[in-house]
Amino acid sequence: MAGDVAGLCAATRSPIPDVAVYATAMLGSGTPTPEVVAALDFCINGQDRPHIGLRWHAVRSLGRLRVPHAVPVLLHVLTEPDDPREQLEKPALEALVTIGGPEVVRGLVALCGKLGTSRGYWTVKVLDALAELRAPQAVAPLLAALWEYLPDRAEHVVRTLGAIGDPRAASALLVLAHSSASHTQLRRAALTALHALPAAAWPPAHMWPSAEQLLQTPQRDPDPETARLATALLARTREGRDLLWSVLHRAAQTTHPECPPHAVAAVCTHLTAQPELFAGPDRDEHIAALRHHLREAAAPPVRRSAADALAAYAGADAAWPLLVALGDAHISDAVADLVAAMPVALPALELLLTRPDGSVAQRRGAARALGLTGRPEAAAPALLSLLAQESAPVALRAAVADALGALRHAGASGVLATLASDEEQPGTLRAHAVRALGAIGATDSLTVLLACARSPHEAVRARAVTALGEFPTAESAGVLGEFITPHAEPLLARSAVQALSRMGAPALPVLVALADGPAHSLGDDLGAQIVGALAARPETEATAALSRLAATPPAPPRVRYAAPLGGPLATDRTAQEAASLALVGRGTAECLTPLVGLLAPGSWSGAHEPAAAALLEIGTHEAHEHVLAFCRRTSNFYDWHVHALDVIAEARGIRLGP
Repeated sequence: MAGDVAGLCAATRSPIPDVAVYATAMLGSGTPTPEVVAALDFCINGQDRPHIGLRWHAVRSLGRLRVPHAVPVLLHVLTEPDDPREQLEKPALEALVTIGGPEVVRGLVALCGKLGTSRGYWTVKVLDALAELRAPQAVAPLLAALWEYLPDRAEHVVRTLGAIGDPRAASALLVLAHSSASHTQLRRAALTALHALPAAAWPPAHMWPSAEQLLQTPQRDPDPETARLATALLARTREGRDLLWSVLHRAAQTTHPECPPHAVAAVCTHLTAQPELFAGPDRDEHIAALRHHLREAAAPPVRRSAADALAAYAGADAAWPLLVALGDAHISDAVADLVAAMPVALPALELLLTRPDGSVAQRRGAARALGLTGRPEAAAPALLSLLAQESAPVALRAAVADALGALRHAGASGVLATLASDEEQPGTLRAHAVRALGAIGATDSLTVLLACARSPHEAVRARAVTALGEFPTAESAGVLGEFITPHAEPLLARSAVQALSRMGAPALPVLVALADGPAHSLGDDLGAQIVGALAARPETEATAALSRLAATPPAPPRVRYAAPLGGPLATDRTAQEAASLALVGRGTAECLTPLVGLLAPGSWSGAHEPAAAALLEIGTHEAHEHVLAFCRRTSNFYDWHVHALDVIAEARGIRLGP
């Protein structure tokens, strides 16, 4: 902090390991004077038995200083015999990428010839560096190295070619995507790399077979993601789109395995996203194929995607087949969403809703569509009439209640309140009525919801707790607070906290009381949710409550699950830890004292870095002094400590060098 470059350079040769390592790390914050570069070079090459970590930090510092004439030293570090204690490959390659320039590219390209015979970790890091540099000079040597890696280890080379984005790699990538010798991950990686090539260079100059012909095989791949990627590439050209239409027509005529269901669904999904690309002749035949898949496809996801595609491609001509498809219980809700967005006459939906001989699924779908039309005055009468019919199926009446809630029709609140409070009605139907009351939010229904929150029926009680979050009053907040106790039903308590967090300012006294009382003993998940609700409030009372909770001694950690592969047992983050991070997120001058407390000896280490960052953001001399005091007594020095010192030095006009 005195700007003593000579002192730091001398400290790199200290016999005390921590002193030498920390000084080496700090030199990366200065300027690349000959004195500094010489000290770092000596750390890398001049010591017979350097301290563990010394060479690692010296390499990092050379990269941070962007020393161009250090490139040969860094390349040599990559090729020297590996010492597993040092692990220099990663910092050396990061330094080379940071320095950049033609010499770095030439050096890394020269290493491509060694990729096939080198250490796996080293190879991956070299490829990552070439990908980040996006060096076109690497394409030819990478293509040569690719064949040495086939078939099992070529995936990373393929990803690097995609990151570089040079069209010269297209032919090789197409062949890999097409070949049955490629494993699933390699085919998928090849297609992803093709997506990364410049759109202006598509289709690639692959004379024969054409790119479209080669992509037909991966479009029918057993892997759904591979099929999706190939479909998107085929959709780029007219020939490719014709082939995609042929997939739909062929699948409508046969169940041959060459047209797997997910390949059909991929075509429909892309057609939904860009229907204008697929416009052209034979429109009626295409609509017929989509209608066939909507009716006859065995897999519900295919029928659902066909409905989406039909609505996007056929427009108003899709109305009738979609109304019929409301009767498909597996996709009825999705179809109802589509119908609601179309200019379908309300009488048609009302007719389907009230038909006694119609299926429950179709009538439920019609109710959902009416609820989504956004026309309460026109749609509500038919819905209210059906809701009053006690002979109607419970599932249908529940859907009607949901529709009235979606319409937010205030005129329905009285009927729904009566239904919700009638204990003779089925509990499921009452629960749906309660949810609709919450969606409508009429103040005169609050009394009913408060009573339902104490109902013995679990579903009614749960829906009422959720609905109370839409009524921002002190009374509803107090009732919700009663459900948040150490012995409460976990799901109900969680719903109550979520409702309080939606309520706004009226919930603040309850949240503060919870933070001061049982929050630390409610369980880590629920305590963290209370903290999250408090953190969303800007009031000083919320800040004070978070400060008190962060300073509370944590309860003994409760084990939630065992880590895989025999690792250590893991626990959830405690409420105290969550409060600490919430205070960090506020980062205002009023939080100075609690933030300093997060850096105190014995405090939770997970809050140290964000707390220091928040103090640096406050930026006062006092805040900086607290960060300096923490750095002086720390026993483990990390990059973020160096960054903190850099920020303070810059604020005080201190420079390490000219």
